[in-house]
This record gives sequence, C-alpha cells and structure tokens, in this order.
Amino acid sequence: MFSFQKQFHFLTTSALAILLAVSMSSCDLVSSDDDGDDKLSPPVTYEFKRDGESTVAYPGQMDRRKMVAEMTAYVSEADAGNEISEQTLIDMYTNAGGNGGGHFSFSSDRQLSNKVFPPKADNNFYRDIFARAAAASKKDTTASNGQAGLLEREQSGGTILVSKKGHEFTQLVEKGLMGSVFYHQVFNVYLTDGKIGPQVENEELVEGENYTAREHHFDEAFGYFGAPQDWLENSEASGKFWAGYASEMGGVSSSDKLSASTIMDAYIKGRTAIVNENEQVLDEQVSTLYEHLELLTAATAVHYINSTISQLSNGNQGEAFHALSEGWAFVNAIKYSPNRKLSTDQINTILNTHFGENGNFWEATPSGLRDAKALIVDNYPALEPVKDDL
Repeated sequence: MFSFQKQFHFLTTSALAILLAVSMSSCDLVSSDDDGDDKLSPPVTYEFKRDGESTVAYPGQMDRRKMVAEMTAYVSEADAGNEISEQTLIDMYTNAGGNGGGHFSFSSDRQLSNKVFPPKADNNFYRDIFARAAAASKKDTTASNGQAGLLEREQSGGTILVSKKGHEFTQLVEKGLMGSVFYHQVFNVYLTDGKIGPQVENEELVEGENYTAREHHFDEAFGYFGAPQDWLENSEASGKFWAGYASEMGGVSSSDKLSASTIMDAYIKGRTAIVNENEQVLDEQVSTLYEHLELLTAATAVHYINSTISQLSNGNQGEAFHALSEGWAFVNAIKYSPNRKLSTDQINTILNTHFGENGNFWEATPSGLRDAKALIVDNYPALEPVKDDL
C-alpha cells in the first residue's frame, strides 16, 4: 500500500533492513528525521501502539454501526409484509434503556438520535419515517402513486414497503443514517480543528486510557468509516457501510480518485501525523479524506441513478424504486459535506425535480434521471471517465 521509496527515503540502508525484518502491523517502529528526532513511519494497517499496547479505540462508533444494522434489519421485516412498531423504532433510535427498549442484541450507553445533524430537522425526519413506515406496514396494500404499500421486486424476488411517493423505508433509514450520523460526524465533528487541531491535547493520556484526546478523536472519525483495522491487507476483512461502498465503487476504475486504498492510506497517514505532530501532513490527509469521501458519495449516487435508468427501461418498477431510494439518500448525504461541490439548490433540484416532481418516484423518468446524473458529473469531473460504468 505504501511505497518504501517514498515513505522511507530518509532511512539508512541498515535501518531499512531492520524495518523490513519486523512486522509492519504496528506503529512501534521509529526512524529519525533530519533533526535527529524519532518519527513513526506509516504502517500498512490502522494499528498504533504505545508501550506495546494498542492506542486505537472507537467503541462508540462500533455501537452506532451495530444500531443502524439492527434497526435496518427490523425495518426490513416490513418488506416481507410483517407489521413493525413506531415505538420500537423510536426506542432503537434513542436507545431506550440502554438496549433499544429490549430490541438490540447488546447494551450501550450511546444512541443515534443525539448525533444527527441538524438535530431538530433530522430527528423530525426520522420520526416521521418511523410513523409512516409503521402505519404502512399495518395495511395489506399494494403500493401505487399516492398510496404507500408493498411493491414487488421483479428480479430479486420479494417485496419492499414504500411510501406514497415510492421511497423504500428500509433504505431511507439505513442509508439516511449513514449520511446524517456517520458522514456528518466524520466531516463536521471529528475531522475539525475542535477535535484534531494543534490545540487539542496530544501529550497527556486520557485518564484510564492509552491514547491522547487528539489520537482518539481521529480514531473516532475512522470508526465511522466502517473499515477493519487490517482492511485491504486481509482478504477476509470486509468493510461495512461507507468502507463497503468505497470498495465497490473503487472497483470500477484504476484511478486513485475512486480508490478504497486512497481513503485508507489517508486515515493511516493522518493518524501517523498526529503521533508525529506533523501538522502539514495531517492537513494534507484530512483534505484527502474530505475530497475522496465526498467523491465516493457522488459516485455511489451515480451508480444508483444508472441502475434506476436501466430498471425503468426494462419495466422493473420495484427494482427501480429500490435503487432510486438508495440514490436519493446518497445525494441527500452530500449536503452534510462542508466543502460540497453541489449547492443546496442543486441537491434539492435533483431530489425534488429530477427524481420526480416533489420527489415522487412514480413520476421519475429516464430523461430526468439523466439530467441528475449530468449535474452530478459536471460538479465532480473525476467521475466523467467512469460515469457509465458505475
């Protein structure tokens, strides 16, 4: 993943020989810079140690990823025609009683509802989805324009529960929370100066822990990405949520613009820069993460737009609405990026005009979807060479 020529050019030949003989899975390794100060070299995995013990921890992010996964599984029961409860969804969203009101398979003192942005608007958004999904699940109704209900998926089999506008509830919950919690927390919280800036404590360890506040905050940004620490180096280590999409979208192009390894490298190099207190390198890696995570979101939106166009052309409405529900959530997620290339007006145009008037999927057309795709690609020109392959 890392070039020895680029990353270790400052090492002596003997030091490099020693380095090659040692496992590169930890950041206990040191080298000397031109001033004679010890510096850590980037490892090939996201593993960092102090006194032989790991300094990496992000249990809150792991808990919230499990919460989204289990909420998604619960909502998807309605896709099979089973009734779901609005109160159960609220309990899981707020983590009532520390175990989602008894509906989580684990206990935690974290929750999702206090991590969305903006809190009032997005909390109302999800509570509205919970209410409408629960109400629709109680009716044995076939979906139609203006009528929530079940819609057959022509190719994959089964059905999906959709709103009166054709939005699949399961996708609005899962992909929506990926944006309003995971994506938002990375961009607007943990990669900001308030969490990883030079003024954040990076010498004294957090009481009872083996990491500094600055190290831990960067780890939390990594935790929301969803990649295992040995991702890309271990064939059995699969990424979840954003990491999973990074792997999928990166598979369509040899360009580093859509490379999962580019994002993983930036996380590893950024964490190494924090250990080394190298502000320039840290800033470069944070900029890379902002750019490539947003590009990943745009690419995934184009992927689902392509799928929707194809399914509509083949007369597969259920498959089209499934894909477009995911595309809707990924376009919507772009609004959480503080450096977004799409303006709020452009995002609203895609969601409420190109995806059907007032966001009504029943009125979406291949022509309108192509307009959405063109608008996204115009703002993310790196997608131009692969726009039809995504």
